[in-house]
Amino acid sequence: MSSSNRSNADKGHGDEAAVAQLNEFVLGDLIWVRLCGSSWWPAQVVDDNTSRVQDHPVLVCNFILWCNTGLCRKGASHLGAGCKSTLCWDMSSTNSGTKSLTCFCYWGGERKITNSGTFNYAGGVSEPVIAHDNISYDELLHIVCSCLQITLNDKVLYYNTKRDKTKYLRLKDQQGVTMLFYLNEDEVDIFVEETVRRNIDLNFISSRFVSQVWGSNLEVDTLPPSRGVTPSHSQSHVNSSNNNEMGIIPYSEERANELLTGEGQYFDNPEHFKQAITVYSAINKFSYKYLDNSRAYYRIVCTVDGCRWKLTARCEGKSDIVRVIRFRKQHTHTAQDVCNYQPRFRTGHLGSLFKDKVMDKPTYLARDICREFEEAYSIRLSYMQGWRAKEHAKACIRGPPSMTYNLIPWMCERLIQSIPNTRAFWTRTEESKFKQLFVAYGCSITGFMAGCRPLLFIDACDLTGPYQGHLLSATAHDADDNLYPLAYAVVSSENDDDWLWFAQNLKEIICQHQVVFITNRKPSLLKAMTDVFGSDCNAWCLRDLKENFSKFASSKMIKGSKKQTTLRVLDQIAYARTEQLYRLHLTKLTAIDKDLGKWVEESAPRQWANAFFPYKRWDKMYINLAECFNSWILPERDLDIFQLMKGHVDRTTEMLLRKQTEVQSWKLPVGPNIEKMIKLCQDQSNGFTHRATSTFEFAVTDCDHKTFAVKLNPSYCSCLEWQMTGIPCPHACRAIHGAGLSVYDAVDPMLTRQTQLVIYASIMSPVPLNDIPSSVAPIVAVQGTNDSASTTSTLSMALFPPTTKRPPGRPKKKRMESQSLEKNTVYCGRCWEPGHNRATCKSPLPVLPHCPSPSFSLSLITLSSPLQCQNLSKKMYNGQSLWIWLESFSNLSPKAASSFRASIDCQWRRELIKINVT
Repeated sequence: MSSSNRSNADKGHGDEAAVAQLNEFVLGDLIWVRLCGSSWWPAQVVDDNTSRVQDHPVLVCNFILWCNTGLCRKGASHLGAGCKSTLCWDMSSTNSGTKSLTCFCYWGGERKITNSGTFNYAGGVSEPVIAHDNISYDELLHIVCSCLQITLNDKVLYYNTKRDKTKYLRLKDQQGVTMLFYLNEDEVDIFVEETVRRNIDLNFISSRFVSQVWGSNLEVDTLPPSRGVTPSHSQSHVNSSNNNEMGIIPYSEERANELLTGEGQYFDNPEHFKQAITVYSAINKFSYKYLDNSRAYYRIVCTVDGCRWKLTARCEGKSDIVRVIRFRKQHTHTAQDVCNYQPRFRTGHLGSLFKDKVMDKPTYLARDICREFEEAYSIRLSYMQGWRAKEHAKACIRGPPSMTYNLIPWMCERLIQSIPNTRAFWTRTEESKFKQLFVAYGCSITGFMAGCRPLLFIDACDLTGPYQGHLLSATAHDADDNLYPLAYAVVSSENDDDWLWFAQNLKEIICQHQVVFITNRKPSLLKAMTDVFGSDCNAWCLRDLKENFSKFASSKMIKGSKKQTTLRVLDQIAYARTEQLYRLHLTKLTAIDKDLGKWVEESAPRQWANAFFPYKRWDKMYINLAECFNSWILPERDLDIFQLMKGHVDRTTEMLLRKQTEVQSWKLPVGPNIEKMIKLCQDQSNGFTHRATSTFEFAVTDCDHKTFAVKLNPSYCSCLEWQMTGIPCPHACRAIHGAGLSVYDAVDPMLTRQTQLVIYASIMSPVPLNDIPSSVAPIVAVQGTNDSASTTSTLSMALFPPTTKRPPGRPKKKRMESQSLEKNTVYCGRCWEPGHNRATCKSPLPVLPHCPSPSFSLSLITLSSPLQCQNLSKKMYNGQSLWIWLESFSNLSPKAASSFRASIDCQWRRELIKINVT
């Protein structure tokens, strides 16, 4: 198009100018089209008056009709040297004239479609109202509800079109209002329903499954049951089923009829069409085969000889929309034919069925899929089929696991915005790869600083998700000795830098408060704690010490009962509360073996023995609480990093609210766990005698005739147990009983009900996740897409997954088989390399490529179809390597594949692939 013609087109403000612009196009021109304020869609002129819009539901449409609906604007941009100009057509402006519709509004009744296809509405009320095309969605909803004299709360609007009265489109936003006027001329029926949680028959039969040809921006649903209408018997039976909550409903003839309604039915793409055929055959227990299976023509028949069931369909023009041409429903089957039926479900079909269930419950097991699918369809699945279905459903929900790292910045910012005083941040490498993530909720920080004992348990556990890694945690005890999570971090490995980074973040949380840390003896962890907090406040876990002691004893040929005796003596040494008792038990150990006593003295007893540790550790000798956290978060450790963050939020929210409710029901000044400890001490005091030396001072003699001094004010016992645990020891219990005082008053205030109320006074605010962006949006934006509106300021930079390393160890050797032995090659489902499976995979995952130099501006470009690949490959990229983002590998047609030589660098769909243009 010449510059003069472009100038004239820019001045056009009506239909004549739009048509004049259209006439300037030539075959093969690349253009960009935007319809009704939606995103820009690539198009190519394929004949004089028609354009092809890629990846948009309106694949074939008359461009003149579009020009007649609104004002056309154009701007020129260039794809690169040697490529044609790309014209941008904006069809989103207002109409040249005002359009009005007579809206017949219905409420409270039941819609019915007769066999002849006519529409009836039984019961309820109906009112007419006139709406103009410049009306907003909120105004339309207000006008409709006002004329029907109903409230606006929990109402949803549906409408039908002149094209097909039996299909109903959901009206939910301003885009829907625009399409309401585009799809109707003079009048329209609008149905008002209450918003209810409907259980859709099949996951993939949703708003995008069976739709009109007018676009995927429209939601096509079957209207939910109207208010006041009694459901049928079949509906009542369905709602009472246990499968109802997962969206899979057992066999019913009504569901089968909804899957395939008959001639003229539309499907968004061939995949949805084939899914419907598969489920329809499973419900009706018959096998089918394709006599013709191409985009131009589908012909499907029943495999039973003599059966007249047949379905034919085809794609509309060059689009992906499939229309049913002819459908013959009658079957002529015998009982044996039904017995011979073999299901034909594929992994993708099963994953689509269970997608919602896996989304609501990420811990949903493969065996649950097998069990509930068998209950719904009487088809038994193997465990591997159920597992593959779950993996496919997970990929459908969030996309490839590698893309979920793009959601970390958004999730961190959302946590900070939703929960006051929350600390959530992440780091990355110079190559924009994920490195570290730290999260500490503001409510958890407040509860810990306000009432928890100054005691933290530090530990790490392995993540078993796609990219593995390690989960570092810091947990505390509440007033009832239960788990109270404070902070966690996700890192690639437990090296010196990761532990140091985690310790520094903990330091910023606790500030200058004196806290005792109980850790294991990992060198990287001990070094980080010493560098940040010093060695005096770091107490070692006794379990690691006993394991090392046991190995040393075995090396000295100490086994059996003798070894068990040494371990019991080691416990006495660790729990000894005075240096005198410590020396006494150490002498016993030295008497058994001199080397064992020397080993204990050289193992830094200051860090683990009660007698020498300088701070109060509340008699906590093990990191069992950290192990409780690892078990508590176990289901989420197998998920991708975004689902891990989301799952941790859900678990913490539920735990804080549950604990806050439980403490309200406490009838005693202490919690159930503290009550058990007090009773245990009271039982141990049976047989003790006491003698009062003053009002609050006693001399208590135990069963071994040892006398201990007890002072009730302040809390003191010469055995030191009361001071170290905060709970009255057996000697103190006997003295309190003799004084006639309450034993609960002698409990440390940090273990009482009042402190528990303070800890759980701050609960987690709700974190809205309804506007989660697409996980692929940041990469598309960075890689040169024209749709910059799909990202925000926080998502302006792509975050790649971390580099996975091969675990240490010598590679396993594979025995050479006999040359005459034929054996199928096993391919790993994780890295797609031959010779091993997913369970034994030790290969690092492929690394996503990074953005090349800005000098090659088109080295990163978004392609959505093979046609664009062919157009862009002409001359300008001949012989060069090109990184191309493909929406799906399945889009590559045989013709396009013959023009490219592609090497796939990752096993996931929707990834970057390298294409060498030939």
